[in-house]
Amino acid sequence: MKRDYINQAVQYLVGEQETNDPYRLARQMGIEVDEHPFERIKGIILDIAGQVTIILNSNLPERLKQVVLAHELGHLVLSPGGHGYFWIADHTLMESKMEYEAHMFAVELLTWGEGPEEDETLEQFAASVGVPVDMIRYRVFGQL
Repeated sequence: MKRDYINQAVQYLVGEQETNDPYRLARQMGIEVDEHPFERIKGIILDIAGQVTIILNSNLPERLKQVVLAHELGHLVLSPGGHGYFWIADHTLMESKMEYEAHMFAVELLTWGEGPEEDETLEQFAASVGVPVDMIRYRVFGQL
């Protein structure tokens, strides 16, 4: 099952790097993180002469930048040759397999070791871990 593959990738990365913080992970992996005031793009991966850089939209709130960075790291870990992906739309009618997997990776990474309390709503759990509620469903239900 794809979910197991993604969970294993996150588990390996967190174990190897001893963190689930996407900014620390990027730094420890030699990935530069920069920002630019894009109009529609949330994040993009560039590989210029072997230096991988993830550029985040500087107009996003800090917590969403963390989610986008985790998403872009998901692309790098799950599809290492696929540089140049970018995340534009908040919602689309159809989501590509690569975007779906990167969303799952981001949620698994950002919620690593965390789970909702017995009486906690999905919205409360999402707020406590800093992940948009529409994305937290990737972890809780495996899909939207």
